[in-house]
Amino acid sequence: MKKLSLPSIIFLLAFFYIPFAIVILYAFGYPEFTLKHFRDVLNPLYASYILNSAIIAFLTTAICLAIAYPVAYYIALKAGKWKNALLIAVILPFWISFLLRTYALMTILSKLGIMFTFTAVMVGMVYDYLPFMILPLYTAMERMNVSTIEASYVLGADPIKTFLKVVMPLSRQGMIAGIFLVFVPALGEFVVPAMLGGVSASTLGTLTWELFIRYHNWWKGSALSVIYLAVVFAFTAYYIKRSGRLEL
Repeated sequence: MKKLSLPSIIFLLAFFYIPFAIVILYAFGYPEFTLKHFRDVLNPLYASYILNSAIIAFLTTAICLAIAYPVAYYIALKAGKWKNALLIAVILPFWISFLLRTYALMTILSKLGIMFTFTAVMVGMVYDYLPFMILPLYTAMERMNVSTIEASYVLGADPIKTFLKVVMPLSRQGMIAGIFLVFVPALGEFVVPAMLGGVSASTLGTLTWELFIRYHNWWKGSALSVIYLAVVFAFTAYYIKRSGRLEL
């Protein structure tokens, strides 16, 4: 087993841990130790980037949840013989390059006259992240016992009460997983805001790219990346803790 895992370990060392260690070194002011770069990126000057990223991530998550919930419910409990075909339709976008899908959207949005707007960014974000919300919800709902839902109707509950008291609690695990899978990457998304939003899309992803590539300021770029990763780790820890409680 140790020999079989060696290629994976080497890959992680070469392409994750070593680059991550370099980023941390630069974030702390390599070759000298300083916290100056963390103070610089936490400056109110960058607050608009953080706020824009948070707004885009929140709206993307909320819209994806609103669309994905009825879709996942229908596929899991109502689709019948069409279940597999609908699941393939949801997964199909993953077979195409993320970049190619975004380029295709650029063509459509250009013809609609909404390219390089906030609306274009939101359309692209929802389109690209929607499957990440549907699949966890489908997995949670597919495990539901239909007789539990039917029993709520027999006992006099109306559809709204059944949804709030039965369906939502049973699908909570899928909702939390979907929110995590959408919100965290959406918070640091670069490709969609840069390609569909242009200069109007000032996000953490575009700011990080500008610091590294345009201004060659590896220290500030690394500090911003470390802060973002700390937020990601915090969300991950919360998700793991929350998932453990729900399983109990």
